Amino acid sequence: MEKTKHIQTEVNENLHAKLLGISHHKGKKLKEVVREALEEYVKKFDKEIDSDPIFNIIGSFETREGDWSERDEWRA
Repeated sequence: MEKTKHIQTEVNENLHAKLLGISHHKGKKLKEVVREALEEYVKKFDKEIDSDPIFNIIGSFETREGDWSERDEWRA
């Protein structure tokens, strides 16, 4: 079984009411709706990171010290 962590945050009354409305509409608990929303947010962020051109340079440079992407100690 996967370990879980508990998080806590505050939301304004308007957002809380909308989340409650979604939970009632879907017949799910509020915490399930919030968890699903967080999962969707993370998926969206992962897609943005994957499309960031900065990550295209990884592995495109050669160094005298060898392949830095395979190093265990970066400050050595």
